[in-house]
Amino acid sequence: MTVMLGLALPAFPQGESRQALDLVLQRMESIGKVFQSFQADFTQRKYTAVLDEFDAPEAGLFVYARAKDGTALLRQEIKIPAPRILTIKGGVVTVYQPRLQQATIANLGKDRDKAEYLALGIGQSPARLKETFDISYQGIEPVDGSKCSVLMLKPKSKSAAAYFSSITLWIKDANNLPVQQKLQEPNRDYLLVKFSAEKLNPKVSDSQFEQKLPKGVEIQTIR
Repeated sequence: MTVMLGLALPAFPQGESRQALDLVLQRMESIGKVFQSFQADFTQRKYTAVLDEFDAPEAGLFVYARAKDGTALLRQEIKIPAPRILTIKGGVVTVYQPRLQQATIANLGKDRDKAEYLALGIGQSPARLKETFDISYQGIEPVDGSKCSVLMLKPKSKSAAAYFSSITLWIKDANNLPVQQKLQEPNRDYLLVKFSAEKLNPKVSDSQFEQKLPKGVEIQTIR
């Protein structure tokens, strides 16, 4: 896994950087015009700054689509080391831990747009991203041998920046999809997510974004 802590990439002249950014965004726009769904294997690791260490890596399946009203549909199914399923539909987040027989259900309410933070760069219109983020081009860096363009997104609003101070995307040149994300928190902690075996527009069903919890599961509801 490629880990970029400080994004120590070469500086680009302003004109050259803007031109490179425009080219990447144009390619992302072409994906957005045909986007229906996305599926990939993924791994993620959480870095804790005060300890200067990563948590144990997690791995599983990631599925993302958009409902007819434009809201995010998301399934993040952790398989290793312990099963955990997160789904988002209609602005409602459900997190189920089978081994513990526990689930948490939360309504995102006015923060439902934050649901897409886990899928930034996948099918969204660059124009829409620019409404929420200041986007800068950081250069070229390979991820597992694949050439990637690196973009940094910084939230424009203070409320959004309270979640993540910046989000870095590694956009794979071969398919114009993000293969790595770094979600940086204000306290210097961050989540590093990596996709592989990416599939654009696979057939997905609404049932993948819903969870029918078994009887006996302890449910905590957050409003």
